Amino acid sequence: RVPQAGLVIALGSIAHRSIVAAFGLKQKDCPFGHAAEHHLPGDRILIDSYHCSRYNTQTRRLTETMFDTIFARARALLDG
Repeated sequence: RVPQAGLVIALGSIAHRSIVAAFGLKQKDCPFGHAAEHHLPGDRILIDSYHCSRYNTQTRRLTETMFDTIFARARALLDG
């Protein structure tokens, strides 16, 4: 359960699709992309990240800096 004005971080496209579906939204209206932000019902926000799998980290599709940036953005949004 995500509280009103809460925030969700989707680790990968599968998580992203599940969250979008759980909120009854259309996938085409919320395309997945690293660092993409989507507004969810109840003043909630979804932030996407590439999954932190070995494949993504070893191929540098997802770097430590990119991953840190997602959580820094989430903290900034929560802090207002």
